[in-house]
Amino acid sequence: MTTTPPEVTEFRRQFPIFERKVHLASNSRGAMHVSHPAAFEEYTRLWVEGGTPWGPYMERTEDLRAGYAEFIGASPHEIAITASATTGLASVASALDAKKRPVVVIDDYNFPSIVYLWLAQQARGIELRRVSPNDEGIITPEAFDAVLDERVAMVSVTHVCFKNGHRLDLAAVGKRARDVGAIFAVDDYHCTGARVLDVDKLNIDVLTTGTVKFLLGGAGVGLLYVRDQVVENLHPTVTGWFGQDNPDNIQIDELLEAGDARRFQITAPALSGVYESYAGLKVLQEVGATTIEPYIEGLTARAMDRLDAAGFVSPTPADPNLRGPLVTVRAKDPGAAVAKLAEHDIVVSHRGGNIRAAFHYYNTFEDIDRLIDALEDARDLMVTASDVPAPVH
Repeated sequence: MTTTPPEVTEFRRQFPIFERKVHLASNSRGAMHVSHPAAFEEYTRLWVEGGTPWGPYMERTEDLRAGYAEFIGASPHEIAITASATTGLASVASALDAKKRPVVVIDDYNFPSIVYLWLAQQARGIELRRVSPNDEGIITPEAFDAVLDERVAMVSVTHVCFKNGHRLDLAAVGKRARDVGAIFAVDDYHCTGARVLDVDKLNIDVLTTGTVKFLLGGAGVGLLYVRDQVVENLHPTVTGWFGQDNPDNIQIDELLEAGDARRFQITAPALSGVYESYAGLKVLQEVGATTIEPYIEGLTARAMDRLDAAGFVSPTPADPNLRGPLVTVRAKDPGAAVAKLAEHDIVVSHRGGNIRAAFHYYNTFEDIDRLIDALEDARDLMVTASDVPAPVH
């Protein structure tokens, strides 16, 4: 496929930003859909009319739990609404017993916020083992073999790396974690909404993410999946009233944690964000992840081909099986390059010396052509093939 299908063009019209700009930053924040203002208006209308409309607010929260559960092949009672990807995982981490199984395995492509969480757990006896990429920048499932044994409580990885777009083979790593009896936890913030994700098929026990990126949702809303069988054995020490069996049972005599994944939900969710997130989720459900995923794969393939032909250098894996919806380009001055692209009305971001272009179902093949043209204008700010020494054989 080299031309944009008409159904994508129609979908794109529902996002006003494309009237003015090329939005290639869904990894930072998804574009606003035309339904978002109405969702926020509903939230505010209920507030104005009802004063304290907790009934409908909680109903919408349950709608979001159920909708997200369906999106990842889970059950609603396996979902908690959290403040962020990190706080959700932090509540789960607080339930680990460092005396029984003290080791947590992490990979070097984890987002710093997750790594900081695990570094902090060392103060209570958690030992960390790290898995690094090989010389080609790939983290293979086999790389986990040397660090997995019966002392490992959890394997905590990222699905798609925020700085280079590397995508981990979750099914293979998850099987390895399960073989040693470890919990397999995945940070999917830089992919959820862009690919088909079935937690059972991928051997995932814990999945943490947020709605503000590829899920096209509101800020301040995290989503946490915890498999039923895992919930039974985890009792968080970081908790709150929304983690109780009945938050309306206002008492201070005993801890009565929820019987499902809600036990990891510390406090009331960001309600306006819940309304916006549910609106974004419905938009994606109408298209379907089975339609979204192959289309984005086509965009990333086209982007990688065009970058290579133009002589730009991308640290994103060339193998399509090892990359997500994010393509990166090396830059000499990433901040200046992002600013230069903004002069062309192209919205991108940068991390770790790379410009990041993220693709979603509203992007087109023409967007990629415009990106390459803008990069040509910023060539003096970019790393090109002529800057990279040839390999020695």
